[in-house]
Amino acid sequence: MQKFGVNNMLSTLFDTHKFADELVDKVITAIEEERESNRPENLLKILEYLPEQFDDKSEEEYIEAIASALLTSYDNGLYQFAFMQEHMLFMTAIYFVLLKIYHLHKDETSKALYYLLKDRRSEFFSKTNTKNGDLFFGSFAAISESDVFMLLKVVGMDDSLHSDLKDFVKERNDYAHANGRLMLTSDELFAKKVNEYALKIEKVFSLIRSDIENLYINIITCEDFYNPDVRAYYDPDEQIVEEFIRHYSLSRVELNWLRKIKTSNFKKYDGYEHIKDLHIALCHYYTVLVQDDENYHTIEDIYYHHKYQDKADEFVEKELGISGYECVKDGGEFPVYDCPECGQDQLVYDAEADKYHCFHCSQDYEGGELMHCSDCPAIAPVNEVGLCSNCIQRKMED
Repeated sequence: MQKFGVNNMLSTLFDTHKFADELVDKVITAIEEERESNRPENLLKILEYLPEQFDDKSEEEYIEAIASALLTSYDNGLYQFAFMQEHMLFMTAIYFVLLKIYHLHKDETSKALYYLLKDRRSEFFSKTNTKNGDLFFGSFAAISESDVFMLLKVVGMDDSLHSDLKDFVKERNDYAHANGRLMLTSDELFAKKVNEYALKIEKVFSLIRSDIENLYINIITCEDFYNPDVRAYYDPDEQIVEEFIRHYSLSRVELNWLRKIKTSNFKKYDGYEHIKDLHIALCHYYTVLVQDDENYHTIEDIYYHHKYQDKADEFVEKELGISGYECVKDGGEFPVYDCPECGQDQLVYDAEADKYHCFHCSQDYEGGELMHCSDCPAIAPVNEVGLCSNCIQRKMED
Protein backbone atom coordinates (compact mmCIF):
# COMPACT_ATOMS: atom_id res chain seq x y z
CA MET A 1 0.00 0.00 0.00
CA GLN A 2 2.79 2.40 0.84
CA LYS A 3 4.57 1.65 -2.44
CA PHE A 4 1.38 2.34 -4.39
CA GLY A 5 0.91 5.57 -2.48
CA VAL A 6 4.43 6.77 -3.32
CA ASN A 7 3.93 5.96 -6.98
CA ASN A 8 0.63 7.76 -6.96
CA MET A 9 2.25 10.84 -5.40
CA LEU A 10 5.08 10.80 -7.95
CA SER A 11 2.56 10.48 -10.76
CA THR A 12 0.56 13.42 -9.40
CA LEU A 13 3.75 15.46 -8.98
CA PHE A 14 4.79 14.65 -12.55
CA ASP A 15 1.37 15.69 -13.87
CA THR A 16 1.60 18.93 -11.88
CA HIS A 17 5.01 19.75 -13.35
CA LYS A 18 3.76 18.86 -16.83
CA PHE A 19 0.75 21.14 -16.39
CA ALA A 20 3.01 23.95 -15.12
CA ASP A 21 5.36 23.55 -18.11
CA GLU A 22 2.43 23.65 -20.53
CA LEU A 23 1.06 26.73 -18.79
CA VAL A 24 4.43 28.49 -19.03
CA ASP A 25 4.65 27.61 -22.73
CA LYS A 26 1.18 29.03 -23.32
CA VAL A 27 2.03 32.25 -21.49
CA ILE A 28 5.28 32.67 -23.47
CA THR A 29 3.42 32.01 -26.73
CA ALA A 30 0.72 34.53 -25.81
CA ILE A 31 3.32 37.18 -24.95
CA GLU A 32 5.18 36.58 -28.22
CA GLU A 33 1.96 36.75 -30.25
CA GLU A 34 1.05 40.02 -28.57
CA ARG A 35 4.50 41.42 -29.32
CA GLU A 36 4.23 40.42 -32.96
CA SER A 37 0.79 41.99 -33.30
CA ASN A 38 2.08 45.29 -31.88
CA ARG A 39 5.11 45.50 -34.15
CA PRO A 40 5.00 47.78 -37.20
CA GLU A 41 3.86 45.89 -40.27
CA ASN A 42 7.02 46.72 -42.22
CA LEU A 43 9.49 46.25 -39.36
CA LEU A 44 11.26 43.36 -41.12
CA LYS A 45 10.09 44.17 -44.65
CA ILE A 46 13.67 44.69 -45.80
CA LEU A 47 14.38 40.99 -45.25
CA GLU A 48 12.24 40.32 -48.34
CA TYR A 49 14.88 42.21 -50.36
CA LEU A 50 17.81 40.22 -48.97
CA PRO A 51 19.03 36.89 -50.41
CA GLU A 52 17.11 33.69 -49.73
CA GLN A 53 20.24 31.57 -50.19
CA PHE A 54 23.83 32.28 -49.13
CA ASP A 55 27.16 30.79 -50.20
CA ASP A 56 28.73 32.14 -47.03
CA LYS A 57 26.95 31.12 -43.82
CA SER A 58 28.54 34.02 -41.93
CA GLU A 59 26.65 36.51 -44.14
CA GLU A 60 23.34 34.89 -43.27
CA GLU A 61 24.25 34.89 -39.56
CA TYR A 62 25.16 38.59 -39.78
CA ILE A 63 21.73 39.47 -41.16
CA GLU A 64 19.94 37.25 -38.64
CA ALA A 65 21.86 38.94 -35.80
CA ILE A 66 20.80 42.43 -36.94
CA ALA A 67 17.17 41.33 -37.32
CA SER A 68 17.20 39.74 -33.87
CA ALA A 69 18.70 42.89 -32.31
CA LEU A 70 16.09 45.01 -34.11
CA LEU A 71 13.23 42.98 -32.63
CA THR A 72 14.77 43.08 -29.17
CA SER A 73 15.26 46.84 -29.30
CA TYR A 74 11.74 47.50 -30.55
CA ASP A 75 10.05 45.12 -28.08
CA ASN A 76 11.83 46.91 -25.24
CA GLY A 77 10.90 50.38 -26.44
CA LEU A 78 14.45 51.28 -27.49
CA TYR A 79 13.32 52.90 -30.73
CA GLN A 80 16.45 54.93 -31.33
CA PHE A 81 18.58 51.77 -31.33
CA ALA A 82 15.96 49.92 -33.37
CA PHE A 83 16.21 52.72 -35.94
CA MET A 84 19.96 52.20 -36.28
CA GLN A 85 19.46 48.46 -36.73
CA GLU A 86 16.76 49.10 -39.33
CA HIS A 87 19.25 51.32 -41.11
CA MET A 88 21.86 48.53 -41.03
CA LEU A 89 19.42 46.12 -42.70
CA PHE A 90 18.59 48.80 -45.26
CA MET A 91 22.25 49.42 -46.12
CA THR A 92 22.88 45.67 -46.35
CA ALA A 93 20.13 45.44 -48.97
CA ILE A 94 21.64 48.46 -50.77
CA TYR A 95 25.07 46.79 -50.83
CA PHE A 96 23.60 43.62 -52.36
CA VAL A 97 22.01 45.78 -55.07
CA LEU A 98 25.36 47.45 -55.74
CA LEU A 99 27.09 44.08 -55.97
CA LYS A 100 24.56 42.98 -58.62
CA ILE A 101 24.99 46.25 -60.50
CA TYR A 102 28.77 45.73 -60.44
CA HIS A 103 28.41 42.32 -62.10
CA LEU A 104 25.63 43.29 -64.51
CA HIS A 105 27.13 46.64 -65.56
CA LYS A 106 30.80 45.99 -64.87
CA ASP A 107 32.34 48.56 -67.22
CA GLU A 108 30.12 51.44 -66.12
CA THR A 109 30.39 50.56 -62.43
CA SER A 110 34.17 50.19 -62.65
CA LYS A 111 34.40 53.68 -64.14
CA ALA A 112 32.13 55.06 -61.43
CA LEU A 113 34.27 53.41 -58.75
CA TYR A 114 37.42 54.87 -60.33
CA TYR A 115 36.12 58.44 -60.06
CA LEU A 116 34.53 57.84 -56.67
CA LEU A 117 37.55 56.21 -55.00
CA LYS A 118 40.47 57.74 -56.93
CA ASP A 119 43.64 56.93 -54.97
CA ARG A 120 41.72 54.52 -52.66
CA ARG A 121 40.71 52.19 -55.51
CA SER A 122 43.46 49.64 -54.87
CA GLU A 123 42.45 49.53 -51.22
CA PHE A 124 38.83 48.83 -52.20
CA PHE A 125 39.87 45.78 -54.25
CA SER A 126 42.47 44.60 -51.72
CA LYS A 127 42.46 41.21 -49.97
CA THR A 128 41.16 42.78 -46.76
CA ASN A 129 38.07 44.14 -48.54
CA THR A 130 37.24 41.11 -50.71
CA LYS A 131 36.58 37.38 -50.34
CA ASN A 132 38.78 35.08 -52.36
CA GLY A 133 39.67 38.02 -54.56
CA ASP A 134 36.04 38.91 -55.35
CA LEU A 135 33.88 41.76 -54.12
CA PHE A 136 31.09 40.84 -51.72
CA PHE A 137 28.27 42.94 -50.32
CA GLY A 138 30.38 44.08 -47.37
CA SER A 139 33.04 45.48 -49.69
CA PHE A 140 30.86 48.52 -50.35
CA ALA A 141 30.89 49.44 -46.66
CA ALA A 142 34.42 50.75 -47.31
CA ILE A 143 32.82 53.69 -49.14
CA SER A 144 31.07 56.34 -47.09
CA GLU A 145 27.31 55.80 -47.11
CA SER A 146 26.53 59.22 -48.56
CA ASP A 147 28.94 58.58 -51.44
CA VAL A 148 28.10 54.93 -52.13
CA PHE A 149 24.60 55.84 -53.31
CA MET A 150 26.22 57.55 -56.31
CA LEU A 151 26.77 54.09 -57.81
CA LEU A 152 23.00 53.75 -58.23
CA LYS A 153 23.27 56.40 -60.95
CA VAL A 154 24.51 53.56 -63.18
CA VAL A 155 20.96 52.16 -63.24
CA GLY A 156 19.16 55.49 -63.45
CA MET A 157 18.65 56.75 -59.91
CA ASP A 158 17.16 60.26 -60.04
CA ASP A 159 18.22 63.20 -57.88
CA SER A 160 15.09 63.02 -55.72
CA LEU A 161 15.75 59.43 -54.63
CA HIS A 162 19.43 60.22 -54.14
CA SER A 163 18.52 63.09 -51.82
CA ASP A 164 16.14 60.89 -49.81
CA LEU A 165 18.79 58.21 -49.35
CA LYS A 166 21.34 60.73 -48.12
CA ASP A 167 18.76 62.05 -45.65
CA PHE A 168 18.54 58.55 -44.14
CA VAL A 169 22.29 58.61 -43.51
CA LYS A 170 22.19 62.07 -41.96
CA GLU A 171 19.39 61.06 -39.62
CA ARG A 172 21.17 57.85 -38.65
CA ASN A 173 24.28 59.89 -37.84
CA ASP A 174 22.25 62.22 -35.62
CA TYR A 175 20.90 59.28 -33.62
CA ALA A 176 24.26 57.49 -33.42
CA HIS A 177 26.14 60.26 -31.59
CA ALA A 178 26.73 59.69 -27.87
CA ASN A 179 25.19 63.00 -26.85
CA GLY A 180 23.47 61.77 -23.70
CA ARG A 181 19.95 62.12 -25.17
CA LEU A 182 17.38 59.66 -26.42
CA MET A 183 15.99 61.52 -29.42
CA LEU A 184 13.62 58.87 -30.78
CA THR A 185 11.18 57.73 -28.11
CA SER A 186 7.87 57.53 -29.99
CA ASP A 187 6.72 54.20 -31.40
CA GLU A 188 4.46 56.02 -33.87
CA LEU A 189 7.35 58.09 -35.22
CA PHE A 190 9.53 54.99 -35.42
CA ALA A 191 6.80 53.13 -37.37
CA LYS A 192 6.63 56.06 -39.79
CA LYS A 193 10.39 55.86 -40.37
CA VAL A 194 10.17 52.09 -40.91
CA ASN A 195 7.57 52.69 -43.62
CA GLU A 196 9.87 55.24 -45.26
CA TYR A 197 12.67 52.68 -45.39
CA ALA A 198 10.30 50.11 -46.93
CA LEU A 199 9.18 52.61 -49.56
CA LYS A 200 12.72 53.62 -50.51
CA ILE A 201 14.10 50.09 -50.73
CA GLU A 202 11.24 49.26 -53.09
CA LYS A 203 12.22 52.21 -55.27
CA VAL A 204 15.88 51.21 -55.26
CA PHE A 205 15.10 47.63 -56.28
CA SER A 206 12.79 48.82 -59.04
CA LEU A 207 15.92 50.27 -60.68
CA ILE A 208 17.29 46.78 -61.33
CA ARG A 209 14.07 44.89 -62.14
CA SER A 210 14.60 44.79 -65.90
CA ASP A 211 18.23 43.77 -65.37
CA ILE A 212 17.23 40.85 -63.14
CA GLU A 213 14.52 39.74 -65.57
CA ASN A 214 16.93 39.88 -68.51
CA LEU A 215 19.56 38.01 -66.51
CA TYR A 216 17.06 35.24 -65.75
CA ILE A 217 15.94 34.88 -69.36
CA ASN A 218 19.54 34.83 -70.61
CA ILE A 219 20.61 32.25 -68.02
CA ILE A 220 17.63 29.90 -68.21
CA THR A 221 17.71 29.79 -72.04
CA CYS A 222 21.42 28.98 -72.17
CA GLU A 223 21.94 25.31 -73.13
CA ASP A 224 24.68 24.84 -70.55
CA PHE A 225 22.11 25.80 -67.92
CA TYR A 226 18.94 24.06 -69.13
CA ASN A 227 20.28 20.88 -70.75
CA PRO A 228 20.08 18.09 -68.12
CA ASP A 229 22.91 16.21 -69.83
CA VAL A 230 25.46 18.98 -69.22
CA ARG A 231 24.13 21.22 -66.44
CA ALA A 232 25.47 21.03 -62.89
CA TYR A 233 22.37 19.33 -61.41
CA TYR A 234 20.02 16.94 -63.18
CA ASP A 235 17.12 17.75 -60.85
CA PRO A 236 15.44 21.02 -61.96
CA ASP A 237 14.80 22.15 -58.38
CA GLU A 238 18.45 21.75 -57.39
CA GLN A 239 19.65 23.41 -60.60
CA ILE A 240 17.48 26.50 -60.15
CA VAL A 241 18.30 26.87 -56.44
CA GLU A 242 22.03 26.22 -56.52
CA GLU A 243 23.01 27.63 -59.91
CA PHE A 244 20.66 30.59 -60.06
CA ILE A 245 18.95 31.61 -56.80
CA ARG A 246 22.02 31.06 -54.63
CA HIS A 247 24.61 32.02 -57.24
CA TYR A 248 22.99 35.40 -57.93
CA SER A 249 21.88 36.11 -54.32
CA LEU A 250 18.24 36.52 -55.28
CA SER A 251 15.69 37.85 -52.85
CA ARG A 252 12.02 37.00 -52.38
CA VAL A 253 11.05 40.23 -54.14
CA GLU A 254 13.17 39.40 -57.18
CA LEU A 255 11.82 35.84 -57.32
CA ASN A 256 8.32 37.29 -57.32
CA TRP A 257 9.20 39.32 -60.43
CA LEU A 258 10.60 36.26 -62.19
CA ARG A 259 7.77 33.86 -61.40
CA LYS A 260 5.38 36.21 -63.22
CA ILE A 261 7.15 35.63 -66.53
CA LYS A 262 4.84 33.42 -68.61
CA THR A 263 6.24 30.11 -69.83
CA SER A 264 4.90 30.94 -73.28
CA ASN A 265 7.71 33.53 -73.50
CA PHE A 266 10.19 30.64 -73.69
CA LYS A 267 8.52 28.70 -76.52
CA LYS A 268 10.73 30.32 -79.15
CA TYR A 269 13.88 28.88 -77.57
CA ASP A 270 15.45 25.48 -78.16
CA GLY A 271 15.02 23.17 -75.19
CA TYR A 272 11.63 24.64 -74.29
CA GLU A 273 10.48 21.64 -72.23
CA HIS A 274 13.63 21.73 -70.08
CA ILE A 275 13.40 25.53 -69.72
CA LYS A 276 9.77 25.20 -68.71
CA ASP A 277 10.68 22.62 -66.02
CA LEU A 278 13.26 25.02 -64.59
CA HIS A 279 10.83 27.93 -64.60
CA ILE A 280 8.22 25.81 -62.81
CA ALA A 281 10.92 24.87 -60.29
CA LEU A 282 11.54 28.57 -59.60
CA CYS A 283 7.79 29.18 -59.21
CA HIS A 284 7.56 26.24 -56.82
CA TYR A 285 10.48 27.54 -54.75
CA TYR A 286 8.64 30.86 -54.37
CA THR A 287 5.43 29.04 -53.42
CA VAL A 288 7.19 27.26 -50.56
CA LEU A 289 8.51 30.61 -49.32
CA VAL A 290 5.14 32.37 -49.19
CA GLN A 291 2.50 29.69 -48.69
CA ASP A 292 2.26 30.36 -44.94
CA ASP A 293 1.57 34.08 -45.46
CA GLU A 294 -1.96 35.04 -44.40
CA ASN A 295 -2.68 36.72 -47.75
CA TYR A 296 -1.52 33.75 -49.81
CA HIS A 297 -4.05 32.04 -52.10
CA THR A 298 -3.24 29.09 -54.36
CA ILE A 299 -5.40 30.47 -57.16
CA GLU A 300 -2.97 33.41 -57.51
CA ASP A 301 0.09 31.17 -57.55
CA ILE A 302 1.66 30.69 -60.98
CA TYR A 303 3.17 27.39 -59.87
CA TYR A 304 -0.31 25.94 -59.45
CA HIS A 305 -1.29 27.20 -62.90
CA HIS A 306 1.54 25.11 -64.34
CA LYS A 307 0.73 22.13 -62.12
CA TYR A 308 -2.96 22.10 -63.03
CA GLN A 309 -2.89 23.55 -66.54
CA ASP A 310 -6.05 22.38 -68.33
CA LYS A 311 -6.98 20.47 -65.14
CA ALA A 312 -9.29 22.97 -63.44
CA ASP A 313 -11.52 20.26 -61.95
CA GLU A 314 -8.51 18.63 -60.30
CA PHE A 315 -7.37 21.97 -58.85
CA VAL A 316 -10.79 22.59 -57.31
CA GLU A 317 -10.92 19.08 -55.84
CA LYS A 318 -7.37 18.94 -54.45
CA GLU A 319 -6.49 22.55 -53.60
CA LEU A 320 -9.85 24.16 -52.79
CA GLY A 321 -11.23 20.98 -51.22
CA ILE A 322 -14.53 21.13 -53.11
CA SER A 323 -15.93 17.78 -54.19
CA GLY A 324 -17.71 17.60 -57.53
CA TYR A 325 -19.62 14.57 -56.30
CA GLU A 326 -20.80 16.40 -53.16
CA CYS A 327 -21.89 19.40 -55.23
CA VAL A 328 -24.03 17.18 -57.43
CA LYS A 329 -25.39 15.21 -54.48
CA ASP A 330 -26.20 18.23 -52.31
CA GLY A 331 -27.17 20.63 -55.07
CA GLY A 332 -24.14 22.93 -54.67
CA GLU A 333 -22.27 24.70 -57.46
CA PHE A 334 -18.92 23.34 -58.62
CA PRO A 335 -16.89 26.53 -59.32
CA VAL A 336 -15.55 25.72 -62.80
CA TYR A 337 -16.88 27.69 -65.77
CA ASP A 338 -16.23 28.55 -69.39
CA CYS A 339 -13.62 31.32 -69.56
CA PRO A 340 -14.90 34.54 -71.21
CA GLU A 341 -11.42 35.04 -72.69
CA CYS A 342 -10.63 31.67 -74.30
CA GLY A 343 -13.94 29.81 -74.09
CA GLN A 344 -12.42 26.76 -72.39
CA ASP A 345 -14.10 25.25 -69.32
CA GLN A 346 -11.04 26.02 -67.18
CA LEU A 347 -12.13 29.12 -65.26
CA VAL A 348 -12.08 28.57 -61.49
CA TYR A 349 -13.61 30.79 -58.82
CA ASP A 350 -12.02 30.86 -55.36
CA ALA A 351 -14.61 32.32 -52.97
CA GLU A 352 -12.08 32.90 -50.17
CA ALA A 353 -9.81 34.97 -52.41
CA ASP A 354 -12.75 36.34 -54.44
CA LYS A 355 -10.79 35.77 -57.63
CA TYR A 356 -11.14 33.87 -60.90
CA HIS A 357 -8.30 32.19 -62.79
CA CYS A 358 -8.33 30.32 -66.09
CA PHE A 359 -6.17 27.21 -66.06
CA HIS A 360 -5.99 27.26 -69.85
CA CYS A 361 -5.17 30.80 -70.95
CA SER A 362 -4.03 32.06 -67.48
CA GLN A 363 -6.46 35.01 -67.53
CA ASP A 364 -7.21 36.47 -64.08
CA TYR A 365 -10.31 38.32 -62.89
CA GLU A 366 -11.29 39.95 -59.63
CA GLY A 367 -14.55 38.62 -58.21
CA GLY A 368 -16.43 41.82 -59.01
CA GLU A 369 -15.38 41.79 -62.65
CA LEU A 370 -17.50 38.78 -63.61
CA MET A 371 -21.15 37.82 -63.10
CA HIS A 372 -23.53 34.94 -63.70
CA CYS A 373 -25.63 35.51 -66.82
CA SER A 374 -29.27 35.94 -65.81
CA ASP A 375 -30.50 33.75 -68.71
CA CYS A 376 -27.96 30.90 -68.74
CA PRO A 377 -25.27 29.29 -66.52
CA ALA A 378 -22.46 31.20 -68.22
CA ILE A 379 -19.98 33.51 -66.48
CA ALA A 380 -19.48 36.85 -68.24
CA PRO A 381 -17.90 40.30 -67.68
CA VAL A 382 -20.18 42.56 -65.65
CA ASN A 383 -22.48 44.70 -67.80
CA GLU A 384 -25.67 46.73 -67.41
CA VAL A 385 -28.03 44.17 -68.96
CA GLY A 386 -26.78 41.25 -66.86
CA LEU A 387 -26.39 38.92 -69.86
CA CYS A 388 -23.50 37.09 -71.46
CA SER A 389 -22.54 37.91 -75.05
CA ASN A 390 -24.28 34.81 -76.44
CA CYS A 391 -27.57 35.66 -74.74
CA ILE A 392 -27.32 39.28 -75.88
CA GLN A 393 -26.74 38.10 -79.44
CA ARG A 394 -29.68 35.68 -79.25
CA LYS A 395 -32.06 38.36 -77.99
CA MET A 396 -30.94 40.73 -80.71
CA GLU A 397 -31.69 38.07 -83.35
CA ASP A 398 -35.10 37.41 -81.81
